[in-house]
Amino acid sequence: MSLTITPLDAPLGAEVSGYDFAAPPDSETATELLAAVDEHLLLLFRNPEPPTPAQVTDFCESFGPLRPTLADKSRLPGFPGINRVSNVDIDGVVGTGGTDMVTYHSDLSFTPPLIEFLYLDAVALPSSGGATKWLNLVAAYQDLDDDIKARIDNIGVVYRLRDGLDFGGYFKATDGESLLADRTCISLVQTNPRSGRRSVWPNTGPDFAADVEGHGPDEGAALLAELFAHCTQDRYIYEHHWSVGESVFWLNTQTMHQREAFPPDQVRELRHVNILGHTDPRQAAQGP
Repeated sequence: MSLTITPLDAPLGAEVSGYDFAAPPDSETATELLAAVDEHLLLLFRNPEPPTPAQVTDFCESFGPLRPTLADKSRLPGFPGINRVSNVDIDGVVGTGGTDMVTYHSDLSFTPPLIEFLYLDAVALPSSGGATKWLNLVAAYQDLDDDIKARIDNIGVVYRLRDGLDFGGYFKATDGESLLADRTCISLVQTNPRSGRRSVWPNTGPDFAADVEGHGPDEGAALLAELFAHCTQDRYIYEHHWSVGESVFWLNTQTMHQREAFPPDQVRELRHVNILGHTDPRQAAQGP
């Protein structure tokens, strides 16, 4: 394929033209797209209609193995790597995610390996609301004071599902209680193994709790809150207003994303894929 990659007028992201989801993916194209996402953190594809589930799977698998979502009730039949993010149930597949704002976070599982890339596309959209925002965590890290960088460069964060998570509402897992014992430690500063670029990852998302290594609960929470406030400044944000058919592919480890609220009486259906890549050194030390 002959691709054109044009940076967005935003703190991160580039639009890809010339990519055909109907064509079998080839290694040369995947290499070009990988280099582009390493540089821009996020790639936008303005497709005239949503790719088929098979095309989505083929595209995503060209970057690494897929990791089915922990919210197993929302996996597409025959395509377990694809998760339906929706406020409605369709053809026996439960929608996950609700309609309220979902605050800034990166996606992760609570046992290794790390989810390095994410894919999301739009199938049905409400008439208002439901935009997605992304943060440039590479730029956020670069702008930190040297003393803060020295403090955080070599510490990890232990993640677990938070207490009181609603497994029947927002997070649609068949046996969610069995996941509560899972733990994983991930570096607070992430390094892209291909580019060497570093990013700060204060991933205090809505689904999980986080404890900073070497810090008491209050001290660790204060550090993450300080970094979160820094990273969520307007100068690091790209806000995307979806059109049906569009696909976005991004680096999960060097961004965070947020879903804006939308009217509960309207349908919003997107498809989401977790893609594995490099393993965080702290996760690798823990073993499977």
